[in-house]
Amino acid sequence: MKRFTLFLIFTFSTFFSGFSCFWDYDTIEMERMQFPDVIELISGKFLRHSQEFYQWRIEDRELKLQKYPDSLYLYNDLAVAYSKVGNDKKAIEIIKRKERIKPNDYTTYANLGTFYIHNGQLSLGIEYIDKAIKINPDAHFGREIYQRYLVEYVMQKMKNEKITLPLSSEVSRNFDRFPRYKLDNFYTFLVNKYNSKIEIPLQKDLLPKEELDKAIKGVMGMMKFGNYNSPVLLEALGDLLMANGWKKGARQLAARAYFKASYHSKQTETIRLYEQKVAYVLYHQYTKKKGDRFTIKELEKLLKEEIAEGVKYSEKIRRDEINWIQSGVNPEKEFAKKYYRKPSLGVRIQETNSINVDVENHYQKYKLNEKNNRKSFSKDTVSLNKSFKNLVKEHKGF
Repeated sequence: MKRFTLFLIFTFSTFFSGFSCFWDYDTIEMERMQFPDVIELISGKFLRHSQEFYQWRIEDRELKLQKYPDSLYLYNDLAVAYSKVGNDKKAIEIIKRKERIKPNDYTTYANLGTFYIHNGQLSLGIEYIDKAIKINPDAHFGREIYQRYLVEYVMQKMKNEKITLPLSSEVSRNFDRFPRYKLDNFYTFLVNKYNSKIEIPLQKDLLPKEELDKAIKGVMGMMKFGNYNSPVLLEALGDLLMANGWKKGARQLAARAYFKASYHSKQTETIRLYEQKVAYVLYHQYTKKKGDRFTIKELEKLLKEEIAEGVKYSEKIRRDEINWIQSGVNPEKEFAKKYYRKPSLGVRIQETNSINVDVENHYQKYKLNEKNNRKSFSKDTVSLNKSFKNLVKEHKGF
C-alpha cells in the first residue's frame, strides 16, 4: 500500500511538472533570450538615422552622381533616402535610372518592389519582389519572401481597397486554450502557405521552428529597415511571437507589439479589439508573486517607459547628426565612429499590486459571449476609412 501511494505521488508529480511552465510565470528576460532584439525594435531603441541625415544624403548623393553617373551604389543610396523622407515617386524614378544602366540587378528589384509597396501599388510591388527573390532568394535572410507574404496577407484582408485594424480580431472563447484553428492571423496565413508547398500537410498546424524563426526575423528586418512603428508590422510580429502557444510563445513581447499597434488608432472599438488580443495572450502570464496576473494597465506603464527610453536614444542621435551636418563634417563617418554598437534596454520584470479578484475580472470582460461567432464578431472591427495607399504612406516600412 505504501509503495502504491508513493507510486501515485511520483506519477502525479511527474505528470504535472511537465506542464508547470503552462501555469508558471515567465520573466521578460526569458523571452528576450528566445527572441533577441525584439523589445528594442518595439520600443524604438535601435540604430537608425534622422530625417535630417537623409536630407543631407540626398544632397550629397545628387552631387556625387553628377560626377560619377555610373556609380550604381549612389543610385541605391539616393533612392532609399528619398523613400525615407516620404517621396517614393522620386525613389522609383531614381532606381529606374539605375535599372537602365544595369538591368536584372537584385538590389534594384528589391528596392523597386519596396518603393511600389510604399506607394500603394501592391501588385506591381510584388512583381518586383518576385524578380528579386528569383535572383537571390537568400539575401537579407529571406526578408523579401516574408515581405511578399505580408503584402499578400494584407491584400487578402482588404475590403473595397480599404484596410481595417486590427487585421485579425478573432480570439478564442476560452482563455484556457490556444486553438490555432480558430484564429485567422498572419501566422495561420503562413501555415497555409507552407502546407501548400509540401506533400503531407502539417498535422498540428505548427510551422517548423526554423520556418517560424525565419518569419520573425523577416518581420523584424522590415521593422528595422522600414518602419518600426507600422501597426501592420507590429500586429504581424505579435501573431508570430505567440505562434507556439502558451508554453513556448513570448507573451509579454507579443502583448507589447499588439499594444503599440493600438496607439495608431483613435477608434475606441479598434483599441478595444487590440486590448482583447493583449488580454488573451497575457491570461496565463504570472509575475514574481506567483498566482498574480498583471493587468493591461500595468504592462502599458512598462511599455511607455521603454518607448520613452527609445525616443530619448533616437533624439540623441538626431542632435548629433544635426550638429555634424551644421559643422560641415561627414555625418556618415561620425555616426559610424560613435554609434556602431548595439544598444539594449534594461531588464524589466513584471510586478503587480493588483488584487487577484480584480485582475480576474479584468480579463473576464474580454471573453467572448458563447452566442457570438467569428463571423459576427469580426463585423465589429472599425474601418479607418483610409485607402491602403494612404495607410502605408503614414506607416512606411512593410
